[in-house]
Amino acid sequence: MRIVVAGGGLAGVSVCQELRAQKYRGDIVLLDQEATQPYDRPPLSKQLLQGLVEPEDIRLPNGTRLAELGVDHRKGVVVSKLVADSVALGGGDELRFDGLVIATGSAPRRLPGQPDVGGVHTLRTLEDAMALRRDLQSAKHVVVVGGGFIGLEVAASAVAKGIEVTVVERGEMPLSGAIGPVAGGWLTNLHRSHGVRFICGTGVAKFFGENKRVQEIELDGGERLRTDVVVIGVGAEPVTGWLAGSSVRVADGVVCDAGLRAGPRIYAAGDVARWEHPLLGPIRAEHWSTAVDHAQTVAANLSSELVGGPSVVRSANEIPYFWTDQYDVKLQVVGCVAGHDRVHVVDDGRRRAILYGRGESLVAALALNQPAFVARHRKAIAAELSWGDAVRNI
Repeated sequence: MRIVVAGGGLAGVSVCQELRAQKYRGDIVLLDQEATQPYDRPPLSKQLLQGLVEPEDIRLPNGTRLAELGVDHRKGVVVSKLVADSVALGGGDELRFDGLVIATGSAPRRLPGQPDVGGVHTLRTLEDAMALRRDLQSAKHVVVVGGGFIGLEVAASAVAKGIEVTVVERGEMPLSGAIGPVAGGWLTNLHRSHGVRFICGTGVAKFFGENKRVQEIELDGGERLRTDVVVIGVGAEPVTGWLAGSSVRVADGVVCDAGLRAGPRIYAAGDVARWEHPLLGPIRAEHWSTAVDHAQTVAANLSSELVGGPSVVRSANEIPYFWTDQYDVKLQVVGCVAGHDRVHVVDDGRRRAILYGRGESLVAALALNQPAFVARHRKAIAAELSWGDAVRNI
């Protein structure tokens, strides 16, 4: 019996580990597009970019145990198509499976007309991060296109290296769509206090350069910005193109039930999964903790299905959690902010925190430098605390 895990990131590696922990004794093949040992992604835009850690410092501990666990880890392998009970590989080979785990993650979006020239970067892989770090060594000015979490983390890392930073954001304020205008304003003002310039309500129209290296960009309104480095951080898309024409349903990710099942003996985990959360409804979460939580659910359900048991013995019901570190601030969020229709803000000089509600339900909470607050409200969301009680108990 063979389980194929497509994707060598945290979700895929964690699934392999969990399958062995749950006593699955069959073959496991891990198909990894990258040629390196599995690594942790959060440090890429922070400690690694600043030179505080090196690639060997961010290896996944369970990634180094794959051989010991009897996992056939195939590096540098691209999965190109799913056909019935086989996956086609980039080199033309096919690999049959009894169970499949889709953990192909997400890939950075590109700008229309984005050139493949020196000094223009996206950030997703270790190779991306090391290339950007090399460019930052001699840079005096960086333009970050996109004021999302990755873009702002890169901006903070560049500032820490003494580099001038301009953030170009198409929206009216960074992160307003992700966490709302109040929290978006808190982070924007934090960056401004460190000298970051923001240009909002516009995008990039053209790139200019010489000798195959960027030197200048032109914004939609005609303003030109000279720069040494451009970092594109305009979001990411789930890697699902290889599933076209298959039985797997795709809609902003692989559509799954509460147990992360996408079809008979096929499951998804991590960034690529859009699943029916028992409390929060259909969601997709590109979070470190979600990848780990998903691995436990997928391993339990797939193992059960392969031996003829129920396909859902465990639901993916953990409350999503993510964090971002910028300067001396740790912003943490639990729950699902998307779709909220009410907020309660605390900003009293001692605490900065926000509750998000949908109807009469508490669906998310956010705080700056308050881990206990976030942990308490993660439990409150799981316990289905009402909006009124949440506000009264804040």
